[in-house]
Amino acid sequence: MLQRAFSGIIFISILIGATLFNSLTFYLLFFFFMLVAIFEFQKLSKYKTPFFYVLGVISFILSAGGIQILKSNFEVTNIISNNIINTSFIYVILFASFLIVLFKRVNNSPFLDLGIVFLTYLYAIVPFTIILAIPFCNEAHIYEGTTFLGCIILIWSTDTFAYLTGKAIGKHKLYPKISPNKTIEGSVGGLFFTLITASILSYYFTQYSLPEWIGLSIVISIFGGLGDLVESMFKRAANIKDSGNLIPGHGGVLDRFDSLLFASPFIYFYLQLIS
Repeated sequence: MLQRAFSGIIFISILIGATLFNSLTFYLLFFFFMLVAIFEFQKLSKYKTPFFYVLGVISFILSAGGIQILKSNFEVTNIISNNIINTSFIYVILFASFLIVLFKRVNNSPFLDLGIVFLTYLYAIVPFTIILAIPFCNEAHIYEGTTFLGCIILIWSTDTFAYLTGKAIGKHKLYPKISPNKTIEGSVGGLFFTLITASILSYYFTQYSLPEWIGLSIVISIFGGLGDLVESMFKRAANIKDSGNLIPGHGGVLDRFDSLLFASPFIYFYLQLIS
């Protein structure tokens, strides 16, 4: 219990510190998290290849958020910062990876192999490239770490109060085949208390109005909850309790960021709409 509490404090301190210090520390931290997530997902899928890391590094560096951070901290050429060229290059690397995986061994499961490649890219790589862009979702397109921190607080609020509410009054199972402990009452309680958390955040993080924070809390509660179920489904299929042991007592990167990874594209889309 003491180890779990200590490691949790260290993890939260590093996450908040790197997010608020500057864009480069945020970039480096989530670059590390992405590499760990690729490793953990390969363990889940039982399909290991170094091409996932190559694809992840290239996609991370050439993503819109990644380029914005690199431009604000270093001098980058116009070619590297061209989004059209970057997107095209990522597509080329992605399809090249497909071909390499398809022909690197002779087997009777090409659909399964390519499916794993696509799923690894979609689940363990793409969300991290989207996360980089979330702090820039404002009219000035400048880095605001409090935007991402607000999202993290809302995710923590949803997870914590869904657990506490479900523990206290939960009777109706949400999806017992995947996660037998989650309840409908817990999900509703998590949403309710996250709306209150969003109301409090609006007084301190004023880049968005109260209605905008409320809308964001609804997006996070719904899609973050789905992300938790998706991660539970993967772990159940792999017959493991935790995706990793990076954070003692808390599991790995996929365990800690399961809600964020699934919700990130919806968060980004919503923030783009309101900003």
